[in-house]
Amino acid sequence: MAGCPKENGGSFRFFPPLLTQVSEAMGALLKYSRFSLCLLLGMLGATVQAQSVVTVVTGDGRTLTGEVDDRSDQQTLWIRRSEHNIVLTTAVAWSEITSAALNDQNIEVSDLSNKSQKIATSGPATFLTEYEQVDRSRNHAVSYNIAQRAEIMSVEIDAGLVNLDRTVEPDGLALVLSAIDSHGNYVPVRGTLNARLIVQRIDQHTGVVSFEEFQRWSSAVSPADFYEGIAELPLRFRRASPEFDWELCTAALLHVRLGVFGEGNFEASVPVAIHQFNPLRDEMRNQQGSRFFRDELTHNTRHDGPRSLHRGYSAR
Repeated sequence: MAGCPKENGGSFRFFPPLLTQVSEAMGALLKYSRFSLCLLLGMLGATVQAQSVVTVVTGDGRTLTGEVDDRSDQQTLWIRRSEHNIVLTTAVAWSEITSAALNDQNIEVSDLSNKSQKIATSGPATFLTEYEQVDRSRNHAVSYNIAQRAEIMSVEIDAGLVNLDRTVEPDGLALVLSAIDSHGNYVPVRGTLNARLIVQRIDQHTGVVSFEEFQRWSSAVSPADFYEGIAELPLRFRRASPEFDWELCTAALLHVRLGVFGEGNFEASVPVAIHQFNPLRDEMRNQQGSRFFRDELTHNTRHDGPRSLHRGYSAR
């Protein structure tokens, strides 16, 4: 049959009509493949070019440029950008933006907010996030870095006496708390804080020295409590201030345990002074039985020590 292969000496030979048909078919297939490849590349190029680039200027003078991330909402604009194979995102409140541009064309901030959902794209699931939120209590933006998968390694604390109301004596301790991750960064955390104040007491009658827990505190901790990775938490005295307890020594110890969700418990201790250094008040206590003047506003109008305290004004 014409066009069929014929055996000749152990090899096959194709007749010219079949060879011609095969050649034409391969040429058409190659031409179609090139067209399909060009079409695919063109579609990919169009997709890349279709990505919108925004540039915003904030009230504090920062300029942020990148793509709109799909986490943007009516309160917050998320901008995503890539640098050296690392994807970074920045969140900024719409109220903090003073001017904006879309694809190098100026645009009203309100118009950009309305269009943000249409031009938003999704980023990779794992990335380094530079997060910014507005702290309304301090009336400024709070910025900090969150390195995903970075473990909390330790906590650092500091503390000192603080006056929390209208009276003259200290009403508690101001605790400064920071959590440090494996990269050495201060990071905001969510968890539970437990603190206790250990004091040294010398009995005025027997001279016996004892160590006791003067007070204990417990409270929840959230990322909103942190500013640049550091939280300042008030620990108010719920019993009489140490200023009115003569048996307490000035040196004390504050012990803190922070339970971080998903990380575990971390502890730290720091020495604190529970009496303010004031030679004049110390001499007044020795001579008059009180560290305060008669007309100073305090929470205490009596004293359980060997001498009666002044009968001054009391805070109510």
